[in-house]
Amino acid sequence: MRILTEADLRSSLSLEGIKIYTVPPDVFITPAAREYLAVRGIGIAVKSGVKTCYDDTRRAETTSSVMHMFVDAKTGKTYDQKPEDMTHLRGNVLVKKTDPVIDFRGKLDLLESEIILAQIVSERLGYGQMTRDLGETLDFTRNILASEVLERPLDENDTLLGLTIPELRRVSHDIKSELGLKTHPMPDYTMGEMPAVLNKLRALVRQTELAAAKAVPDRVDIIRAMNRLSSCMHILFCRFLVGQYGSK
Repeated sequence: MRILTEADLRSSLSLEGIKIYTVPPDVFITPAAREYLAVRGIGIAVKSGVKTCYDDTRRAETTSSVMHMFVDAKTGKTYDQKPEDMTHLRGNVLVKKTDPVIDFRGKLDLLESEIILAQIVSERLGYGQMTRDLGETLDFTRNILASEVLERPLDENDTLLGLTIPELRRVSHDIKSELGLKTHPMPDYTMGEMPAVLNKLRALVRQTELAAAKAVPDRVDIIRAMNRLSSCMHILFCRFLVGQYGSK
């Protein structure tokens, strides 16, 4: 089973002037490849007249000849059953569980769980606005994961804490003058539980950012978003220290 990717289409010399792109019935069409054709007004036809392994609803489909078949994203090898050391990349396409993309997704999952725990702490301590701001970071993180899985670009106009992506960078790089701090704050146990939790989130974001750079080096939008999420966590930490979060 062959996989048709966006890169395959970009390198193809046979798209000029065509309206229908014909593929064999056992070809897996990635979402990015399907979108690449769609924006150019090119339809997809299957030689045998049956569905390919990926349809317009982005759900895995199979023909009678490939029922319950999985395909290795790296080698193209097919399996009747999913090997225990492999997991789904997209649809019925598999990769090793040690694949950098799977590691990145796992770190995003861990980050989401830690943000939720941080919200529990902020609610317990009475910082309602902090809970809501952390909710924004949770939604932002989940959107990054969805963007990678569905191969869709992130919206450059997204905001966090009322700040645009460029503003997050500016504030975090000049945190002293922006928030009135005399020195750059170094985390310390005497600051209390909430700052310690926020500092842990910042560190987890940095780890996840490195995983993104290894897993999806061509997704500049995702890597930029991870960088801004790190800036956001640092801003939350500093805002708390200067007293911008009161009890609910």
